[in-house]
Amino acid sequence: MKSSFREEKVSWNDEPQAVNEAVRQYLLDQMNCKIRSRDGYEGVYLTKKSSKTVQLFLSAIKGFYKSMIRLKNYAYANPLVGLEFSQNNSDQHGERKNRPRVHKEAGTELQTSFRKQTDSYFKIINEEWVPEIIGDWDLPYRIYKAGDSQIWKLRDEVITRFMFETGARISEILELTVGDYRQRTDLHEFAATNKGSYKRRIKFIRISPETLKLLIRYVNSERRQFAKTQTKFDSLPAQEPLFLSTRGTPYTYSAFYSNWTLITKKSGIRLNPHKARHWFVTSMLRGIYEQSNTTAQIEDKKKQLIEYMKWRDTETLKVYDHYHDEQKFRDLHAKLQANYMKREKEYLELVKVHSHNELTESCSLKLNNEEKQPWLNDFFEGMEM
Repeated sequence: MKSSFREEKVSWNDEPQAVNEAVRQYLLDQMNCKIRSRDGYEGVYLTKKSSKTVQLFLSAIKGFYKSMIRLKNYAYANPLVGLEFSQNNSDQHGERKNRPRVHKEAGTELQTSFRKQTDSYFKIINEEWVPEIIGDWDLPYRIYKAGDSQIWKLRDEVITRFMFETGARISEILELTVGDYRQRTDLHEFAATNKGSYKRRIKFIRISPETLKLLIRYVNSERRQFAKTQTKFDSLPAQEPLFLSTRGTPYTYSAFYSNWTLITKKSGIRLNPHKARHWFVTSMLRGIYEQSNTTAQIEDKKKQLIEYMKWRDTETLKVYDHYHDEQKFRDLHAKLQANYMKREKEYLELVKVHSHNELTESCSLKLNNEEKQPWLNDFFEGMEM
């Protein structure tokens, strides 16, 4: 990053004002952002040309200077931290030290008043969190097939099916206990934690009858090879975790992710486990529209989905709604294109039978009839606006 401050080249260990100017120039020239100076900080506005890594870039620099200050290699205050914030909020601490909070639109965390502010000198003003849409309807089956080809453990197959069938986070699935199953009256449901619920079981998740059979088979066979308690599913203590590692300890995310990556990489599929949650929501919304007859039914089922997912912010679903609207147009467009191709073939067949003049006269009659329809003329006039 080559920048100048007061006609001199900026080095990483220069005073904060010089470093900030270098970062500012880079955001403008290399990352296509717009900058607006405010009292005590710089407002960063993302444009259509802005890099997707702006937040990562700023966080990396801030982290770098934190390390340099800790190692006593940088003699000034962190240039990426606003001086005014440091003075006014030095005694406030976050409830999740050294871990970033998710945007409020994600609907997963309660807001705290002081976290509405950030200590960053460069503040991204118009950043928007957008959930990812997964529209590949065959995605789960591709993963299942990949797992079978790699001869995966029954444990990992059951967990993967849980992910796609329930929409639960992988951490929520791995925390399930035998008691979570017994707590529900429905045979295919489990009580589960939710992000920010502090281990309290405040929601439930549902699986298919086939996955329940696989789970019981896993607990009664593969799991018993590593468990200290050799009793079967119906007799296991309530506090027993459903999924165990080969050492007989609770199965962790890092262990699962290692096996997951091995399966997906060898099969040519690069997929983060969390995307199964997005696939679930997209598929559920599609089903809601396909199986509802009225707008009232659609809205009622959407409310049920929001409650099931335990979203704190109901606006989250609107992004998936937008995707469904686009998909409906794609389906309409595809049908129209199919009709165009069919009509083209019919026309070519007619050409073989009738003369060109006869066809031209027939088309003119049709156009003249259409011109007599006022609504069509109004529609074409609207297109010109």
